[in-house]
Amino acid sequence: MHSGGKGPVYEISGETGFRTTGDRRPMLTLSILAKMSSAAIAAGITACLTYGQYNVASGPNGSGLMPPASVLHSNARPEAVLDPLAEMADAFATLKQERAKADRNRAMVDWLTSLQTRFTVQRLETGLVYKVRYAPAGNAGAVLEDLVAVPYGTELPFAVSLHAAEDGAVRIEGLSCRGQENLGRVDAAAGDEAAQAAAMAEAEAYLRTPDPADPGLPADCLTVRLKRS
Repeated sequence: MHSGGKGPVYEISGETGFRTTGDRRPMLTLSILAKMSSAAIAAGITACLTYGQYNVASGPNGSGLMPPASVLHSNARPEAVLDPLAEMADAFATLKQERAKADRNRAMVDWLTSLQTRFTVQRLETGLVYKVRYAPAGNAGAVLEDLVAVPYGTELPFAVSLHAAEDGAVRIEGLSCRGQENLGRVDAAAGDEAAQAAAMAEAEAYLRTPDPADPGLPADCLTVRLKRS
């Protein structure tokens, strides 16, 4: 079929190969279209046989062929539809957090082995609390004890420090990977046990709602703050 327009004219012909109509661009012939159609049908049959159990994700957020949910999660419902790319991204994020957790654990072990004093460990349902006692008393500003709360999961650790204050009082300070905060003060009249109980209560409260993991922070983000001279 020819057109009276100025653009190229395409023509379907029964001849083999390409034909031209005076234009430099070749035309598709019936034989080539037939071959292309056969190839498309064959590809469709192969896809059905190979990926018949797969769903197709369409739309702007689609990611192509999607395997059954059981491939990604063994306990998933048969009718569930999961995006493998999203699942892979989640897996990589989890792996990154686990790696950061392992690095922090090594930093914690290095800090504990560097101590010149003994320490104890208390196991709770939400995590571990390392207790490092430096001295029963000291001049104002001296660190008396560190309680380091380490969640079981990938969340960040936290430390509660007891500092000697004026008039025999004890100041309670919180240390995290992002900074420090004043948590309170226990008067001398209350005694050492009251200060230790208050510090332990702060550690337990933190473990119930710990700070979320941040793989971007250094592994020794907390222990570097706990290196006492």
